[in-house]
Amino acid sequence: MEQPVGGPEARRAAILSSLTAGTGTARLDDLARRFSVSAMTMHRDLDALAGQGRVERVRGGVRLTERPFVERDVAVRRCANAEVKAALARRVAELLGEGEVLALDDSTTVGALAPLLPGLGPGAVMTHSLGLLRALSGAMPGTPLIGLGGRYVPTTDSFLGAATCRQMSGLSADVSLVSTTSVRSGALYHPDEEAARTKTACVRLGQRRVLVWDSSKDGAPGVHRVAGLGEFHEIVVDCHVSGDTLALMEAAGARVHVVDAPAPEPPAEHEKGQRA
Repeated sequence: MEQPVGGPEARRAAILSSLTAGTGTARLDDLARRFSVSAMTMHRDLDALAGQGRVERVRGGVRLTERPFVERDVAVRRCANAEVKAALARRVAELLGEGEVLALDDSTTVGALAPLLPGLGPGAVMTHSLGLLRALSGAMPGTPLIGLGGRYVPTTDSFLGAATCRQMSGLSADVSLVSTTSVRSGALYHPDEEAARTKTACVRLGQRRVLVWDSSKDGAPGVHRVAGLGEFHEIVVDCHVSGDTLALMEAAGARVHVVDAPAPEPPAEHEKGQRA
Protein backbone atom coordinates (compact mmCIF):
# COMPACT_ATOMS: atom_id res chain seq x y z
CA MET A 1 0.00 0.00 0.00
CA GLU A 2 1.22 3.50 -0.82
CA GLN A 3 1.92 5.99 1.93
CA PRO A 4 -0.70 8.77 1.92
CA VAL A 5 0.21 11.46 -0.61
CA GLY A 6 0.41 15.11 0.44
CA GLY A 7 -2.44 16.51 -1.65
CA PRO A 8 -4.79 15.88 -4.56
CA GLU A 9 -2.40 17.15 -7.27
CA ALA A 10 0.50 14.98 -6.10
CA ARG A 11 -1.79 11.96 -5.72
CA ARG A 12 -3.26 12.43 -9.20
CA ALA A 13 0.25 12.68 -10.67
CA ALA A 14 1.09 9.43 -8.90
CA ILE A 15 -2.09 7.78 -10.24
CA LEU A 16 -1.06 8.72 -13.79
CA SER A 17 2.46 7.41 -13.22
CA SER A 18 1.06 4.14 -11.88
CA LEU A 19 -1.20 3.72 -14.92
CA THR A 20 1.61 4.63 -17.31
CA ALA A 21 4.08 2.18 -15.77
CA GLY A 22 1.51 -0.61 -15.73
CA THR A 23 -1.10 -1.80 -18.18
CA GLY A 24 -2.84 1.56 -18.49
CA THR A 25 -5.97 0.33 -16.69
CA ALA A 26 -6.94 -0.09 -13.04
CA ARG A 27 -9.96 -0.76 -10.86
CA LEU A 28 -11.14 2.12 -8.68
CA ASP A 29 -11.14 -0.01 -5.51
CA ASP A 30 -7.56 -1.13 -6.15
CA LEU A 31 -6.41 2.47 -6.61
CA ALA A 32 -8.20 3.59 -3.45
CA ARG A 33 -6.46 0.87 -1.42
CA ARG A 34 -3.09 1.58 -3.02
CA PHE A 35 -3.22 5.31 -2.24
CA SER A 36 -4.89 4.92 1.18
CA VAL A 37 -7.95 7.04 0.36
CA SER A 38 -11.68 6.43 0.34
CA ALA A 39 -13.54 5.29 -2.77
CA MET A 40 -15.27 8.70 -2.86
CA THR A 41 -11.91 10.53 -2.86
CA MET A 42 -10.66 8.28 -5.65
CA HIS A 43 -13.88 8.95 -7.59
CA ARG A 44 -13.11 12.68 -7.37
CA ASP A 45 -9.49 12.13 -8.44
CA LEU A 46 -10.49 10.07 -11.46
CA ASP A 47 -13.26 12.50 -12.40
CA ALA A 48 -10.72 15.35 -12.29
CA LEU A 49 -8.26 13.42 -14.48
CA ALA A 50 -11.07 12.49 -16.86
CA GLY A 51 -12.06 16.16 -17.07
CA GLN A 52 -8.49 16.95 -18.15
CA GLY A 53 -8.67 14.27 -20.85
CA ARG A 54 -5.93 12.23 -19.15
CA VAL A 55 -8.03 9.13 -18.41
CA GLU A 56 -11.30 7.58 -19.47
CA ARG A 57 -13.77 6.29 -16.89
CA VAL A 58 -14.88 2.71 -17.53
CA ARG A 59 -17.16 0.43 -15.53
CA GLY A 60 -15.57 -0.10 -12.13
CA GLY A 61 -12.35 1.70 -12.96
CA VAL A 62 -10.32 3.79 -15.36
CA ARG A 63 -8.00 3.54 -18.35
CA LEU A 64 -5.30 5.83 -19.65
CA THR A 65 -6.25 7.79 -22.76
CA GLU A 66 -2.81 9.31 -23.46
CA ARG A 67 -0.77 6.12 -23.54
CA PRO A 68 0.41 6.38 -27.19
CA PHE A 69 1.60 9.94 -26.57
CA VAL A 70 3.21 9.15 -23.23
CA GLU A 71 5.19 6.27 -24.69
CA ARG A 72 6.79 8.73 -27.10
CA ASP A 73 7.50 11.14 -24.27
CA VAL A 74 11.00 9.89 -23.53
CA ALA A 75 12.08 11.02 -27.01
CA VAL A 76 10.59 14.45 -26.33
CA ARG A 77 12.33 14.63 -22.95
CA ARG A 78 15.70 13.80 -24.49
CA CYS A 79 15.40 16.99 -26.54
CA ALA A 80 14.00 19.18 -23.76
CA ASN A 81 16.48 21.65 -22.24
CA ALA A 82 19.28 20.02 -24.23
CA GLU A 83 21.67 22.96 -23.73
CA VAL A 84 21.21 22.85 -19.96
CA LYS A 85 21.76 19.09 -19.82
CA ALA A 86 24.85 19.41 -22.04
CA ALA A 87 26.32 22.04 -19.71
CA LEU A 88 25.70 19.82 -16.70
CA ALA A 89 27.23 16.84 -18.53
CA ARG A 90 30.42 18.78 -19.30
CA ARG A 91 30.86 19.57 -15.60
CA VAL A 92 30.15 15.97 -14.62
CA ALA A 93 32.78 14.78 -17.10
CA GLU A 94 35.38 16.85 -15.25
CA LEU A 95 34.62 14.85 -12.09
CA LEU A 96 35.26 11.46 -13.68
CA GLY A 97 38.60 9.69 -13.96
CA GLU A 98 39.92 7.38 -16.65
CA GLY A 99 39.32 3.71 -15.97
CA GLU A 100 36.49 4.22 -13.49
CA VAL A 101 33.47 1.90 -13.57
CA LEU A 102 30.35 4.02 -14.03
CA ALA A 103 26.73 3.24 -13.16
CA LEU A 104 24.25 5.47 -15.01
CA ASP A 105 20.53 5.68 -14.36
CA ASP A 106 17.89 6.02 -17.10
CA SER A 107 17.30 9.77 -16.79
CA THR A 108 17.67 11.97 -19.86
CA THR A 109 19.75 14.36 -17.71
CA VAL A 110 22.38 11.70 -17.03
CA GLY A 111 21.97 10.42 -20.59
CA ALA A 112 23.35 13.73 -21.88
CA LEU A 113 26.76 12.45 -20.75
CA ALA A 114 26.75 9.75 -23.46
CA PRO A 115 28.57 11.75 -26.19
CA LEU A 116 31.38 12.55 -23.76
CA LEU A 117 31.97 9.04 -22.42
CA PRO A 118 34.18 7.73 -25.28
CA GLY A 119 36.71 10.49 -24.55
CA LEU A 120 36.76 9.73 -20.82
CA GLY A 121 37.90 6.12 -21.15
CA PRO A 122 35.77 4.49 -18.43
CA GLY A 123 36.73 0.99 -17.34
CA ALA A 124 33.14 -0.17 -17.79
CA VAL A 125 29.64 1.28 -17.96
CA MET A 126 26.52 -0.25 -16.45
CA THR A 127 23.00 1.09 -16.98
CA HIS A 128 19.35 0.08 -17.05
CA SER A 129 18.66 2.54 -19.89
CA LEU A 130 18.13 0.76 -23.20
CA GLY A 131 18.68 4.02 -25.08
CA LEU A 132 22.09 4.49 -23.46
CA LEU A 133 23.07 0.91 -24.20
CA ARG A 134 22.21 1.43 -27.88
CA ALA A 135 24.19 4.66 -28.06
CA LEU A 136 27.26 3.39 -26.24
CA SER A 137 27.46 0.01 -27.96
CA GLY A 138 28.28 1.77 -31.21
CA ALA A 139 30.43 4.57 -29.80
CA MET A 140 32.50 2.48 -27.34
CA PRO A 141 32.98 -0.98 -28.87
CA GLY A 142 36.02 -1.75 -26.71
CA THR A 143 34.45 -0.78 -23.38
CA PRO A 144 32.59 -3.40 -21.32
CA LEU A 145 28.88 -2.54 -21.16
CA ILE A 146 26.68 -4.13 -18.52
CA GLY A 147 22.97 -4.01 -19.30
CA LEU A 148 20.78 -4.17 -16.21
CA GLY A 149 17.66 -5.89 -17.50
CA GLY A 150 14.24 -6.61 -16.12
CA ARG A 151 10.78 -5.42 -17.09
CA TYR A 152 11.04 -3.06 -20.06
CA VAL A 153 9.03 0.17 -19.66
CA PRO A 154 8.49 2.11 -22.92
CA THR A 155 7.76 5.41 -21.14
CA THR A 156 11.35 5.53 -19.87
CA ASP A 157 12.98 3.31 -22.54
CA SER A 158 14.56 1.41 -19.67
CA PHE A 159 14.29 -1.61 -17.39
CA LEU A 160 12.67 -1.16 -13.99
CA GLY A 161 11.58 -3.23 -11.05
CA ALA A 162 12.63 -6.07 -8.78
CA ALA A 163 14.66 -8.04 -11.34
CA THR A 164 16.70 -4.96 -12.25
CA CYS A 165 17.31 -4.15 -8.60
CA ARG A 166 18.43 -7.72 -7.89
CA GLN A 167 21.07 -7.45 -10.62
CA MET A 168 22.31 -4.17 -9.18
CA SER A 169 22.59 -5.69 -5.69
CA GLY A 170 25.31 -8.04 -6.94
CA LEU A 171 27.40 -5.33 -8.61
CA SER A 172 29.61 -2.41 -7.63
CA ALA A 173 30.76 0.75 -9.43
CA ASP A 174 33.29 3.45 -8.73
CA VAL A 175 30.77 6.20 -9.50
CA SER A 176 26.98 6.22 -9.74
CA LEU A 177 25.24 9.05 -11.60
CA VAL A 178 21.56 9.69 -10.98
CA SER A 179 18.88 12.31 -11.59
CA THR A 180 15.24 12.47 -10.54
CA THR A 181 12.16 14.64 -10.70
CA SER A 182 11.85 16.16 -7.25
CA VAL A 183 14.01 17.43 -4.39
CA ARG A 184 12.43 18.45 -1.11
CA SER A 185 12.94 18.09 2.62
CA GLY A 186 16.53 17.00 2.09
CA ALA A 187 15.75 14.05 -0.17
CA LEU A 188 15.07 12.98 -3.76
CA TYR A 189 11.63 11.74 -4.80
CA HIS A 190 10.02 10.25 -7.90
CA PRO A 191 6.30 9.88 -8.75
CA ASP A 192 6.62 6.21 -9.78
CA GLU A 193 7.31 3.51 -7.17
CA GLU A 194 9.24 1.09 -9.41
CA ALA A 195 11.32 3.88 -10.93
CA ALA A 196 12.14 5.20 -7.45
CA ARG A 197 13.25 1.77 -6.20
CA THR A 198 15.40 1.21 -9.28
CA LYS A 199 17.03 4.62 -8.90
CA THR A 200 17.71 3.89 -5.22
CA ALA A 201 19.51 0.70 -6.22
CA CYS A 202 21.49 2.62 -8.84
CA VAL A 203 22.57 5.23 -6.29
CA ARG A 204 23.88 2.49 -3.99
CA LEU A 205 26.04 0.95 -6.73
CA GLY A 206 28.56 3.77 -6.52
CA GLN A 207 31.44 4.15 -4.10
CA ARG A 208 31.16 7.81 -5.10
CA ARG A 209 27.69 9.14 -5.84
CA VAL A 210 26.84 12.06 -8.11
CA LEU A 211 23.44 13.75 -8.41
CA VAL A 212 22.84 15.64 -11.67
CA TRP A 213 19.84 17.95 -11.47
CA ASP A 214 18.38 20.75 -13.56
CA SER A 215 16.25 23.47 -12.05
CA SER A 216 13.24 22.91 -14.34
CA LYS A 217 12.27 20.28 -11.74
CA ASP A 218 12.05 22.79 -8.87
CA GLY A 219 8.62 22.30 -7.33
CA ALA A 220 7.89 19.11 -9.30
CA PRO A 221 5.78 16.47 -7.50
CA GLY A 222 7.35 13.35 -6.09
CA VAL A 223 5.86 10.64 -3.95
CA HIS A 224 8.43 7.86 -3.50
CA ARG A 225 11.75 8.48 -1.80
CA VAL A 226 14.87 7.70 -3.83
CA ALA A 227 17.71 8.81 -1.54
CA GLY A 228 18.72 11.50 0.90
CA LEU A 229 20.80 14.38 -0.40
CA GLY A 230 23.36 13.42 2.25
CA GLU A 231 23.99 10.12 0.42
CA PHE A 232 25.68 12.01 -2.45
CA HIS A 233 29.29 13.11 -2.58
CA GLU A 234 28.82 15.54 -5.50
CA ILE A 235 25.79 17.48 -6.73
CA VAL A 236 25.86 19.18 -10.14
CA VAL A 237 23.08 21.71 -10.72
CA ASP A 238 22.47 24.69 -13.02
CA CYS A 239 22.72 28.28 -11.83
CA HIS A 240 18.95 28.87 -11.97
CA VAL A 241 18.19 26.56 -9.06
CA SER A 242 16.06 28.20 -6.37
CA GLY A 243 17.73 29.50 -3.24
CA ASP A 244 15.76 27.11 -1.04
CA THR A 245 16.73 24.03 -3.06
CA LEU A 246 20.38 25.12 -3.22
CA ALA A 247 20.38 25.61 0.55
CA LEU A 248 19.07 22.04 1.00
CA MET A 249 21.84 20.71 -1.22
CA GLU A 250 24.57 22.64 0.55
CA ALA A 251 23.26 21.62 3.98
CA ALA A 252 23.50 17.95 3.00
CA GLY A 253 27.30 18.07 3.07
CA ALA A 254 27.90 17.20 -0.60
CA ARG A 255 30.22 19.22 -2.79
CA VAL A 256 27.83 21.34 -4.88
CA HIS A 257 28.86 22.42 -8.38
CA VAL A 258 26.73 25.28 -9.75
CA VAL A 259 26.99 25.40 -13.54
CA ASP A 260 26.40 28.39 -15.80
CA ALA A 261 23.68 27.40 -18.25
CA PRO A 262 20.66 28.84 -20.05
CA ALA A 263 17.49 29.03 -18.00
CA PRO A 264 15.66 25.72 -18.50
CA GLU A 265 12.12 25.68 -19.82
CA PRO A 266 9.62 24.37 -17.28
CA PRO A 267 7.87 21.12 -18.23
CA ALA A 268 4.54 21.31 -19.99
CA GLU A 269 1.55 20.49 -17.79
CA HIS A 270 1.25 16.93 -19.11
CA GLU A 271 4.96 16.28 -18.47
CA LYS A 272 5.05 17.29 -14.81
CA GLY A 273 6.41 14.47 -12.71
CA GLN A 274 7.84 12.62 -15.74
CA ARG A 275 11.09 14.44 -16.45
CA ALA A 276 14.43 13.29 -15.14
